[in-house]
Amino acid sequence: LDSFSLFHPFFFFDDEDDAASPSSLANSNNNQKNNNERRLFGFLHHRADAKEEDDLSATPNSDDGTDGAVATPNPNYEYAVLVISYHKTGHDLQQDLVTYLQTHFPNTGPGLTEHGNKSSVKRRRHPPKTPCARVHTLPGTISVQHAPDLFCTPEELAHMVMEGGAGRRSAAAAAATAAADHVGQNSTDRGVKIVHLVRNPFEMAVSNYLYHARVPTPEGWILHQNPCQTDYTEEHVHESYASMVLPILSKTKYINLDLDYGDDTQLFSQNEFDDIEKDCLSLYKTRERLKQSNFLSHLINYDPPEGIRLSTAQMMIQGYNYGGDILRMAHNIIKWKETSNRVRFGEEYVAARKELQVYTMSLDDFISDPAGSALRFFDFVFEGATAAEVTHEEKWEVAQMYAEYYRQKMVESGRSGHVTHNNNKRGDPTALKEYLRHDPVYGPPLSKIEKLVEVSLLDTTIGRDKNDGM
Repeated sequence: LDSFSLFHPFFFFDDEDDAASPSSLANSNNNQKNNNERRLFGFLHHRADAKEEDDLSATPNSDDGTDGAVATPNPNYEYAVLVISYHKTGHDLQQDLVTYLQTHFPNTGPGLTEHGNKSSVKRRRHPPKTPCARVHTLPGTISVQHAPDLFCTPEELAHMVMEGGAGRRSAAAAAATAAADHVGQNSTDRGVKIVHLVRNPFEMAVSNYLYHARVPTPEGWILHQNPCQTDYTEEHVHESYASMVLPILSKTKYINLDLDYGDDTQLFSQNEFDDIEKDCLSLYKTRERLKQSNFLSHLINYDPPEGIRLSTAQMMIQGYNYGGDILRMAHNIIKWKETSNRVRFGEEYVAARKELQVYTMSLDDFISDPAGSALRFFDFVFEGATAAEVTHEEKWEVAQMYAEYYRQKMVESGRSGHVTHNNNKRGDPTALKEYLRHDPVYGPPLSKIEKLVEVSLLDTTIGRDKNDGM
């Protein structure tokens, strides 16, 4: 396709790609004055209640609003719940879901951890010995984590989420308790429920581009990041991002997901990684007028075809700090499937009557059907929780409340700093997706990841249908 034939320079659009944050509605009037003042003086405005990427520590401190917070586990809820998202798959949505559970099901649902509805550990980080973010879970609570590194083995990940953290016992100790009460019904630790928020990668890439290619920028990191940096650089880690994701993504078959790309086709190859890096380097600081410019300036000054290629490269190969979430999401879809099977068939977990349930949900579904998606989330959280007696009518009423809130937020989306809306002149979202789909560098790998996302969503649906029939 001709790079410029898909775009009209004066086309305005309304992109409703992202679910909204309930806290931002309450604070929008208070923030408006400060917002306008900061824009007048050219400062960057970061919403304190919905920061996507500016707080890297994600541990209790004054920046994330968790100072003095105390964990409030519900002793009558037997699972730990963990909600995971990535950039442009529902960062605000995961906080919404926790807020609605806490507000409307305070006594029957899981309580909060000391981190509230903020990420418990640093996003896109991992310790040196075991390359998995230390995402510990606590029975009777719900927690959120944004963009976790899960580069350890399924055995290591299972051990961490099923047995790690305060208040957790080893599988062996839990097995002894289960044997003592014969049926395990008195156990207060029946395992972990993962809600994995994913998205169609083309939607994800376009939303990312439209969200960041505007002034004032909603996130300050874009002023200093090199989108083409592929080294994973910390004190203890000096590896390429490719070396971390490719051991999982470079396969041709995924038996656990009944997914086969063919004998000669990898889900994502080293050559594809290299091609994206090469394209990124051809775009970044190569034009004379942009050689001293930052990432944001490139997105603003490039025409849409070049701009979306550069921003999509950052979302794929720049794994350290703020990028790489398209590949991170794909990697973690597979890793959670492998880990759930490890728990399902692991003798120690079977004996302890502990399970790892993974429910893959799509932000695209929350956008098209907010009430139905919220209901499915509540169904998953309360399913199998013997002490949590919540009726379908109660869950549906709250789901409709969420849907009404979401519709109201979309009407007022111009006031929401974290919803991609019509303050861009970057092009038609549909045309941008079609451009990416036909691009020889980005189209093939994104299409294969698209298939992975679709299969994982279908696998979740089939799995839940089987459980309903049992």
